[in-house]
Amino acid sequence: MQSQFRLGIIGLGLVAKEHIAAYQELDGIRIVSVCDVNADAARHWGQALDAAHYTDYRDLLARGGVDLVLVLTPASTHRPIVEAAAAAGFPILCEKPLAVTVEDGVAMVAACTRHGVKLFYGSIYRYLPAVRTAKALIDQGAIGNIQVMTEQMIGGNGAAAYRQLAPVHYPHGGPGGSGMGLVDHGVHLIDVFSWFTGGAPVQVMGSGQISGAPLRSEHLTMRFAGGAMGHLIYNAGTYSTYLPNEGMFSGGMSWLTDGSLAPPGTWLGEPGSISVHGTTGSLRIFHFANALFLNQGKGMRQIALEGRPCPDHFATQLEDCIAAIRDDRAPSIGGEDALRALRVIEAAYH
Repeated sequence: MQSQFRLGIIGLGLVAKEHIAAYQELDGIRIVSVCDVNADAARHWGQALDAAHYTDYRDLLARGGVDLVLVLTPASTHRPIVEAAAAAGFPILCEKPLAVTVEDGVAMVAACTRHGVKLFYGSIYRYLPAVRTAKALIDQGAIGNIQVMTEQMIGGNGAAAYRQLAPVHYPHGGPGGSGMGLVDHGVHLIDVFSWFTGGAPVQVMGSGQISGAPLRSEHLTMRFAGGAMGHLIYNAGTYSTYLPNEGMFSGGMSWLTDGSLAPPGTWLGEPGSISVHGTTGSLRIFHFANALFLNQGKGMRQIALEGRPCPDHFATQLEDCIAAIRDDRAPSIGGEDALRALRVIEAAYH
């Protein structure tokens, strides 16, 4: 392998922009090829990065010369790209969710196993400083046994302004919804809750948005082996009930309920957060705003954080992937983690 680690990026949409910006902060990394079906986007990024550019991912794979292929395209397109990259022998980092269906996800994982390539799953929340520190505190016993974990994103700019992700992301008639709904966003929390508790949920109940159908509220309840409950509630077509004093300045870039982005330092009227309640303490995790609070019976106290907040946590993720490739170890977050989250979503819908 070359001393300079070479990346090939397939898919140059909004999330790719954040990946690229984070990677440019790292030494020893070079994006050598990019691909997007939009010829203008491919040309723009090719010129900006001094990289080869393509409109067909098969051409990028045929050219070779990369140490890792990043699949950052819409979820419905992941399977053929990942299978082709695996057949070409490249390690792969695939954005979340791994696929739209469990059937496709299983086929993707099988292809990578069959061809002996590493499949890294883009469950990026595990690389956020507040989430990583919370996990360390949980493992240290700071809050005892987990009882309840919750996250909700309820707000937006009303039903008339509600927008779903296009069918290229989630085909009409199947699971889908907004960028901050159960499928596209909640998949992160399914993984984080499973990570916090050490295993997949044993019981699932929920209801999710159908792509192309009228707006509906979404919820998911999970029960884990130790008795912990996880609860998610989403609706991006209403209005927030946050009061002015409940906001905070963001310590990192934040995705808001309506799907828009807020840069670091922005005042967040409704900062997203995860609450974890245990037998001897509780945690409030402001994952995007980069803040963490611990209550062990004497009131909330803020916990100092180290590491890269959003969007630079993409660089932390990439470093972990590179280390796994160079050390020839299993991915920290791999195909089985991706399938676990997909199976939970499928169970909620069916």
